[in-house]
Amino acid sequence: MPPGLKLERKNLVADLVAGATFAVVNVPQGMANAVLATVNPVAGLYALMIAMPVGALFTSSVFMNVSTTGALSVAAGEALLPFEGEEKLGALVTLVLLVGAFQLVFGMLRLGRLIRFVSNAVMTGFISGIALLIMFGSVPDMTGFTSGQSNHILRLADTVLNWRLLDYETVGLAVATVALILAFQRTPARKIALILALAVTTALAVVIAGARGGGTAELVGDVAIIPRSLPYPILPELTHLPAIALPAFAIAVIGLIQGAGVGESYPNPDGTFPDTSRDFVGQGAANLVAGAFGAIPCGGSMSGTAVNYQAGARSRWSNIFAGAIVVLIVLLLVDVVKLVPMAALGGLLL
Repeated sequence: MPPGLKLERKNLVADLVAGATFAVVNVPQGMANAVLATVNPVAGLYALMIAMPVGALFTSSVFMNVSTTGALSVAAGEALLPFEGEEKLGALVTLVLLVGAFQLVFGMLRLGRLIRFVSNAVMTGFISGIALLIMFGSVPDMTGFTSGQSNHILRLADTVLNWRLLDYETVGLAVATVALILAFQRTPARKIALILALAVTTALAVVIAGARGGGTAELVGDVAIIPRSLPYPILPELTHLPAIALPAFAIAVIGLIQGAGVGESYPNPDGTFPDTSRDFVGQGAANLVAGAFGAIPCGGSMSGTAVNYQAGARSRWSNIFAGAIVVLIVLLLVDVVKLVPMAALGGLLL
């Protein structure tokens, strides 16, 4: 049995609280990451439901949270840009299954030892570049204007030049979300700043729509079908393999490098550091299972692990409980989720 997998009564309450905290905070984040990956926001929820508990079962790291990340979502979004409609779903499943297969093979070949050769400067540049891409990617949702230009820089410039076409209700909700996040982070409720900001902005959108007889800001329910049900298996589209293979390899490597950083930052409860190659295996297993259900790619999440750990997690069960609580949120609160403004998700990403 992997360390930390035994369910002990003394850890039960702490792991439940940590799991619930992560689930509540990261349901909107998972949806936002799916938007960043240019797919239905529900794909982010499916990733949280499935990848977290599967990753918790197989990684060497007790505390590692295997879930959606901005870096992987940006990379997946770039890989899926050539696909549209139903074709994109098949491409997504193929992509994530390939990512999981690559990661599993890397782990079985014990390639975790190679991580020591990645310099701090490379990691810093990598994270900074991803941050910029996330910011650029949030612009359409925050402005209500979608540019037809070919890259992020040109799309941002096009948005600025067409400022008269922006939807000001959308811009206002996005700015309010950012302001509320920053404000709540300065209070004792900082651990749930994201969900509080999202709740207030959603309520504000509902009030505006009621007062004006309908709002102009786009809601999650306008762009995504979120079924009040569990995910179901989806077959990959093998004809996409030639176009997807190289991006899948790159995404697999990005996820493993991120995960290695998590493992080095959070030693196990007994003081030992996780086996990086086994963490590769755990992330690969998580993507293989979650990918078969239409989830976006997942990896070791630094922010997710930090939230989980700081909320009091004591064993792997905190991540297992988090996945189960996400299921309950989707089954019981889906009508509330549909009211979330896309502008708020964009502000959260920013």
